[in-house]
Amino acid sequence: MPGKYGPILDDFMEEALRIEKAAAETGVPLRLIGCLAFRLKSPEYTDLHKKMGREVTDIDYISYYKHQQKIINLFRDELGYHWVPPSFARASTLRDLFIDKERDRKVDVFYDHLDFCHNIDFKKDKRLEVDSPTIPLAELFLEKTQIVEINAKDLKDLIITFLAHEVSETDDDSKVNGYHIAKILADDWGFYYTVTTNIKKFIEFVPSVREITQEQKDLVLERVKKLHRMIEDEPKTRGWKSRAKVGPKKRWYKIVHSMDGIRQAD
Repeated sequence: MPGKYGPILDDFMEEALRIEKAAAETGVPLRLIGCLAFRLKSPEYTDLHKKMGREVTDIDYISYYKHQQKIINLFRDELGYHWVPPSFARASTLRDLFIDKERDRKVDVFYDHLDFCHNIDFKKDKRLEVDSPTIPLAELFLEKTQIVEINAKDLKDLIITFLAHEVSETDDDSKVNGYHIAKILADDWGFYYTVTTNIKKFIEFVPSVREITQEQKDLVLERVKKLHRMIEDEPKTRGWKSRAKVGPKKRWYKIVHSMDGIRQAD
């Protein structure tokens, strides 16, 4: 039986927005992350995203842990989902998994942090209040570039982001906040090293993308290089400088094991 907010919808984007709207009506900030968030922030490039072969497979959100029980109740009692209780295979208390059994579709809700190869903290500066229905563009960028083994699908998400958005020093909805990114990385050498390494990979990847014009490639590269300069120019902390002396001789990131049952946002 459909819950208070109607039946589950077949279309990924429509269903994602139905869920976010229902959460907002209960006073819960539930922000989209992953593939759908990138597509939602750059709607004029949805067709390009699809043309590049980027597929949506799941729906992913982040919220604050203090709202966990409200979110479980909402999904289970009002939205028509099956809640998967924590178990040995899924031990993290900072993530909940919900299943649409009819469509065999998963919805992940993370809490307070996206903690994979590196930690992105949303609670400290109340970053979920900055934007909706997605996380801010700065965190969307970090969500992808914190992945040590970044792949083509992640790089394609970044392409539409830099096609659609300039880099600036604010959280303007239409711009990537390079200042915020640079500040975070100036205090964490490991995170900085992963992100800047991935920026270099991105710069090498863009020229090989056949689905965009040379003019579009130039624009994307101009914007990501501006962000790279902002990151490099930001004064680094004492802790950053101390860790930089050790460099990559010592592992600088957390290993994410698939056997932990923790799926990184798509």
